Amino acid sequence: MQDPRIQRLVRNFSENGVRFLLENSKNVRDLLMLADPEVAGALDLRHLTRLEGTLVKRDFRRVESDVILRAPLRVRRTGEKNVWIYVLIEHQSEPDRWMPLRLLDYVLEIYRTQEREAKRRHGHRVRPALEPVLPVVFYTGTRRWDDVGTLRDLVPAAERIAVDIPTVHPLYLNLPALDADVLETGGGYLGWVLRLVQGRKTPPVKFRRLVARVVRKLEAIPRADEARWRELLVYIHALIYNARHSAEQPGLQREIEASVAAGARQREVTRMGRTIAEDLIERGRAQGHAEGERKAARTTLVRQLRVRFGDLPDDVVAIVQACDDLERLNRWLDRFATAATLDDVGIEE
Repeated sequence: MQDPRIQRLVRNFSENGVRFLLENSKNVRDLLMLADPEVAGALDLRHLTRLEGTLVKRDFRRVESDVILRAPLRVRRTGEKNVWIYVLIEHQSEPDRWMPLRLLDYVLEIYRTQEREAKRRHGHRVRPALEPVLPVVFYTGTRRWDDVGTLRDLVPAAERIAVDIPTVHPLYLNLPALDADVLETGGGYLGWVLRLVQGRKTPPVKFRRLVARVVRKLEAIPRADEARWRELLVYIHALIYNARHSAEQPGLQREIEASVAAGARQREVTRMGRTIAEDLIERGRAQGHAEGERKAARTTLVRQLRVRFGDLPDDVVAIVQACDDLERLNRWLDRFATAATLDDVGIEE
């Protein structure tokens, strides 16, 4: 059965992609190092704890947070323990000019969460003491957005009267504006994967070379951290299926396999591609898009046949691409799972 986390990633990549990456605390560590190495150095990022990502306001409106974590301070004074880290993932293609107000709302809600927990534990017996909240805005869109801004920018009249406007100054990570060298040298393994996100619109040949470089770099992840390697490769597969043309996908799949050392990892990336492709077919079924199912089945079948058997005869590709019978396409896919030769799949008009 498919991992529910991977299903969420594949079926709604635009919403869940970066959040999937940041479920791993080591990726969060890499992100903070990119955002501000000095701030990251003040935190014990080896002991990051991921917290519940949905906050509930007192009026019972649900506020969907992105990623909330807690990290101990490296150097503590009396009464100091942790910092809450709130990562707001902004993946819209254009900047959100209301961001300062949204950010203030979310940060205040985290402080209110701390207040409720303190009252639940201690009532009014202790002096109130809240832990600091560090907001981080991670922008992955395609339009220029140099600065998040402040709430004062949204209140022009504040300049004419003596009114204090609450201000939140987040760490701001602007992916489109980051230098490629910074990502590759200062962002750890996450930085390399973000190079692919940054270059997802580049020409096919250039993108294919970048995929190979990134996958080879990830090969250095220790075997003891195999789960992280697997998650990063799953993300790359999902990115390819969501950001690149279907005609490129078979070649990119082969590039990934060729860039991984032969053995268990190579078998794993082959299985990943097949599993994600099958899940995309299932998504098409669930949505009731019959033509989408047929197209996905044709694309998957041709891609998998090429991965296993190499170059295909033109007439076989033509038969598959012309087939509008979903039951027949699925039957060929089922046969492919155990086929030793191309003839065993039984593709015929």
